[in-house]
Amino acid sequence: MDLESMHNIVADITFSDDVPEPKVKGVRSGYAPHHKFSEVDWLASGFHEYQDEILHFPGETIEAKIRFVSWEHLRDFVKPGVSFEVRELHRVVGTGLVKEVSG
Repeated sequence: MDLESMHNIVADITFSDDVPEPKVKGVRSGYAPHHKFSEVDWLASGFHEYQDEILHFPGETIEAKIRFVSWEHLRDFVKPGVSFEVRELHRVVGTGLVKEVSG
């Protein structure tokens, strides 16, 4: 899937290495975790696209273009400077900071 022209936001994502269950197997473009924004009471699924195709591991920070499945419900809450958790359901695997909103 080419998300280049379809992303909703650009964010800096930091994969945590200091959480109870870090994402030790790594992630690459196409990773689709949940995102928890403080102003929203639910988890938002989104597809990540990175600038490369290599695996990224805990402790790394990488820029991601993210396309949300439920963008129409999120768009009013997501602005540049807003931070969020990157999760796999209850498991926090990282954090993000919105840099740009595209649509």
